[in-house]
Amino acid sequence: MIADLIASLGLAFGALIGLGSLISPSWAAGVVRLIADPAKPGGYSEFRATYGGLLFLTHGTALVLVLMLGGALGAFIAFPLAMGWFGAALGRGLSLLLDGEKLREAAMNPIWIATELAMALAIAAPMVHLL
Repeated sequence: MIADLIASLGLAFGALIGLGSLISPSWAAGVVRLIADPAKPGGYSEFRATYGGLLFLTHGTALVLVLMLGGALGAFIAFPLAMGWFGAALGRGLSLLLDGEKLREAAMNPIWIATELAMALAIAAPMVHLL
């Protein structure tokens, strides 16, 4: 079904972001515009763990399950990740409204919000299809 295909593409993209971050934490740092603190070693470990392993395995596992099970069960499996992406867009939107001068490169926030909402909608496609 087309909804499963859309969700699979979103999940595959999330898994690829994670794999890229796992392999190259400096790439992940550049994408999210954070830098490791040289006074406190270990920042790359956080990029590999949070942006790498976490995204890679949660999205990859959900992708495999959606492809294997599909339908209603696949929709319920992928839905928490969709809500995670929606939560990221919500947090970034609040930051845009509330953080003012603390934001670096605030012009990028609307682009990231749109990207996160697109990921949320794509991954939630099977659930939306059920409604």
